[in-house]
Amino acid sequence: MEYKRTPPYTRSSKIYDSLMEDVDYPGWCEYLQDMADEFGFDTDSLYDLSCGTGTFLHLFPAKQKFGIDISESMVEEARSLYPDLQIAVGNMLQPPSKEVDLYINIHDALNYISTFEAIKDHIHYMDTHMKPGQVYVFDFALPGVIHSSFTDVSYEDTTPDGISFKRHNIYDSKNKRSITNLFIYFPNTEAYHEQHVQYIYDYKEIIKLSVEFPSRTFIFLEEFTFEEAHENSNRLLVIMR
Repeated sequence: MEYKRTPPYTRSSKIYDSLMEDVDYPGWCEYLQDMADEFGFDTDSLYDLSCGTGTFLHLFPAKQKFGIDISESMVEEARSLYPDLQIAVGNMLQPPSKEVDLYINIHDALNYISTFEAIKDHIHYMDTHMKPGQVYVFDFALPGVIHSSFTDVSYEDTTPDGISFKRHNIYDSKNKRSITNLFIYFPNTEAYHEQHVQYIYDYKEIIKLSVEFPSRTFIFLEEFTFEEAHENSNRLLVIMR
């Protein structure tokens, strides 16, 4: 079969929820609320910088909720699923400022940034735009989870709408790139190929943020726990305040 190459998160917006069906969104909501209680910050208003199709934003019980995503296709899908949400196309690296308690950027979104210098530029942007009392929570996939779960792994499925897809993950350990090839087949016989590349940064590289931005407080957690992260953590969650 001949697949037409298309940019990431264009055609896959129609299968994104099936791709993410193993994500425990209610568990994420509970974890974030428990984290806020543990570390003393508010979640009454939330701004999701990589909202995808809006599932987490829809479920999280904040009084005010905003979201952006760089993919117009994903935003269109989110608006069709959750028309009451305030969602727009936007760049997570330089988001418009909002009067919110919490900025959030989870599910490895920053791993899509190809250099750590660009990530530091983003943190500098957030440092200069965050107002007193605002908190930014973001995360990274680390090498451990890529080795254990995303190296030479394939998965096939069909959505309730009849869209078939195959996902294959490989890890280029030399260049620290996790590559996902998505092959998507629509019932009208259109077929597409998207390649998603994530850049896998080391724990030591990430925790240097606390040195780069000494005026900010950073808390580095092993994701889904309140334990301090370490070199063998699979995922790293950061609280910046």
